[in-house]
Amino acid sequence: MIKENSAYLQSNSIENIITHEIYYTVFQPEMPIKASIIILHGLQEHSGRYTGFARHLASQGFAVLTYDHLGHGKTAKSKEQLGFFMLKNAKEQLIYDAKLMAELMDNSFPDAPIFIIGHSMGSFITRCLLRQSSIHFNGAVIIGTENKPAGTSVITGILYFLDVIAPRHRSQLINNLFRKLNNGYFKNKSGNHPFNQPDQKVSLRNRLRDSSFTNNVFYTLFSLIETATEKRWTRSISRQFPFLFINTNPAENLNKRLQSTVEFLKNDGFKNVELAVHSDIQDKVPNKTINKQFFENISSWLNKVFEEMPIENF
Repeated sequence: MIKENSAYLQSNSIENIITHEIYYTVFQPEMPIKASIIILHGLQEHSGRYTGFARHLASQGFAVLTYDHLGHGKTAKSKEQLGFFMLKNAKEQLIYDAKLMAELMDNSFPDAPIFIIGHSMGSFITRCLLRQSSIHFNGAVIIGTENKPAGTSVITGILYFLDVIAPRHRSQLINNLFRKLNNGYFKNKSGNHPFNQPDQKVSLRNRLRDSSFTNNVFYTLFSLIETATEKRWTRSISRQFPFLFINTNPAENLNKRLQSTVEFLKNDGFKNVELAVHSDIQDKVPNKTINKQFFENISSWLNKVFEEMPIENF
């Protein structure tokens, strides 16, 4: 039996002003809890898409929290808020909100280790948070991430200018370019996606996802990528910190870039870094088959890290 409780948590801005309420759900198993986990979703998604994954992890004895980022899902309480972050310090706010969610789980389960899982945009927020606060986590699963793509700094500069002059403008051109470059797998007629629920076809025309994005969001996204992919992003992280990187994109160049990220970490002294490739998620294999293997591979890694933890970590 898994208990599922949803609520809103007030979040302050970095100027200590209440700016928004974060919608979240906690999945708690009745069995003794091994560890707690927070899950950070990607751009143009919402936390509800991760329900099946969270239930799977909870069935393994993990307490799991999913939540909606600014401008996404039920954290965005109006159509105008969907696809918009905030005028000032949006990147810092997304990182702060992730830290706030981790603190919520840490306070709820103070004797349990805590893991963080980030997918796509959530992977970059995760990497930024680990730069600041890796000491508060016991391991990380990084899914669908990148090293720094060519031209990122130039694109970030252009988007900064657009964010200054028209932060709320929703450019059809930029949105179309982004979908072609980054979200090609959404067009897969089979509906395959690593976190689709096996028994439920997730419609692309869901009100919580079907929204164009503002200049503010695109500038913030590329700012996150810049920070998350700097060569020194792991400088403050223990070389014993466990990482699992997962590539779900079949494109050979993307797989090579992720491999280079993993090799960089290993060459930098990290002792517990693994890479898994799940490009079959892109194929027309039934979702139920794909997701079961995908979920089990992640939970197996989490269980392995949990079992290998020194007793003083508890």
